[in-house]
Amino acid sequence: MKVLILSKKQVHPPTDGESMAVYTLGKSLKCAGADVVWFSLDSSGKSLKERRYDEENQAYTMPINTAVASHFFSYQRKYPLQVRRFYNADAASSLHEVVSHYEPDVIQIESVFLATYIEGLRKISHAPIILRLHNIEEEIWQNRLAGVRGLHYALYQKMANDIRRFERLAWSSADLVLPISHADNELVRMNCPEVSTEVIPIGMVADHIAQPNRITGGGLRLGLIASWDWSPNAEAAEWLLDEIVPQLNVLDNWTLHLAGRNMPSWLVKRRSNQIHILGEVKLALHFVRSMDVMVMPFKSGGGVRVKVLEALAAGIPCIGTSKAFQGLAVADNQEVLIAEDVEQFVEAMCRISSEEGLWDSLRQRGMHYVKQHHNPSTIGEALYEKYSNSIDKK
Repeated sequence: MKVLILSKKQVHPPTDGESMAVYTLGKSLKCAGADVVWFSLDSSGKSLKERRYDEENQAYTMPINTAVASHFFSYQRKYPLQVRRFYNADAASSLHEVVSHYEPDVIQIESVFLATYIEGLRKISHAPIILRLHNIEEEIWQNRLAGVRGLHYALYQKMANDIRRFERLAWSSADLVLPISHADNELVRMNCPEVSTEVIPIGMVADHIAQPNRITGGGLRLGLIASWDWSPNAEAAEWLLDEIVPQLNVLDNWTLHLAGRNMPSWLVKRRSNQIHILGEVKLALHFVRSMDVMVMPFKSGGGVRVKVLEALAAGIPCIGTSKAFQGLAVADNQEVLIAEDVEQFVEAMCRISSEEGLWDSLRQRGMHYVKQHHNPSTIGEALYEKYSNSIDKK
């Protein structure tokens, strides 16, 4: 079986949660027996202007410009602005060349933002088109809308309405939709009951990356890593630093470590003796494994956060809001500690610092959860079988 995966980010190597989720599923399909070819868009601005090919990974990469200003008056105005940023005529032409040459049995599209390519793909290929949902965009935009006031409200409301309409059309245009959580699946089924869906969780390996023991010395090491150009992440850091950190004087000894790409200057300026600002790190997993606890103070966003799964898989306990653990079948005081306000965050940090056996209990249960619900081999084999059935029906 030949599978072509279309992604809006480079995945070789994976550098953030989304690219990790794309890469892991593609690798799982390959291990299950599929021949996988990748076609990724690159909006970094660092690459050459032409398509390039990585023979070792069978990966094509096409540079595009996703700057909002360059798409504001685009001829593709039938699509929401958030979506048309990722459509490029040269990229579409290049994608069609790859499809015509490779002749995939299945085309897997990673993100509703790439659904603009479906119409063209239908004209050149009879392969089933699969749309994988990393989150529900409507939900994210509704969260953003709740925090907007004044003149910007009307603009954000229009963008939220536009993405809702487009998202539902995109679901209906695919042969199969793959939500990554049961909660997202319920939303799709409720709004588009005619759409075929299959829940495919994010895969994560626990056995080979787990932190064997709690780090000793230097007090409690609290960590947060994220892509800082996404507003829910910046919002979380601001809340953590402005409201939670000032209350941590009840802890005897602690340090907070912030890392990630595209760190804004206001965050860098918050560096102090106890607040360590690292910026982008070479290997995110090494950063996670060097912490005692990962802190997840997210108030908005959607989908499943890969960084949560990475931490649990590595045996690092997590303290976070229910929004941070959205889409995961974890429970407070079992696999994670859930805190919704400043007082609860401080209490959870004090507990994990002083309560005998709590750290190890969370570690063991978190790793077990990942092994049971996010095994990449099991996920890849199930999806491979699903694709085989889709091909037979097609």
